[in-house]
Amino acid sequence: MGGFVVIALLVAVGGGLGAIARWGIATWVPKAEGGFPVGITIVNVIGSFLLGLVVGFVSASQTLTATEPLTVGILGGFTTFSTWMVDIDEAPTSRVEWAVVAIPLLLGLTAAAAGLALGLNR
Repeated sequence: MGGFVVIALLVAVGGGLGAIARWGIATWVPKAEGGFPVGITIVNVIGSFLLGLVVGFVSASQTLTATEPLTVGILGGFTTFSTWMVDIDEAPTSRVEWAVVAIPLLLGLTAAAAGLALGLNR
């Protein structure tokens, strides 16, 4: 039970740190003039890559490692599905709306696959 509490606290602290980092990047890199969410896209692509990297690294090492503080905590707080959905809803035109759907999705999947491959082949 004690190990669970420690991991839960680390996940909570990590989630807060990840959320602060996301907020900072999204504030520093605002939406483009046409309404495309550049900052949130950067955050989600970086987070996808790092999650793939961690999963690949842990899988390649074949050890049981408590990755929750990093994966669920920091990266879970850093990346954001809900803000992405709001950005889709708030897109000023249907063309921007489709870009907000497609570009982060394609870049995120590519980044996750690259991180996974790199982690597996460390």
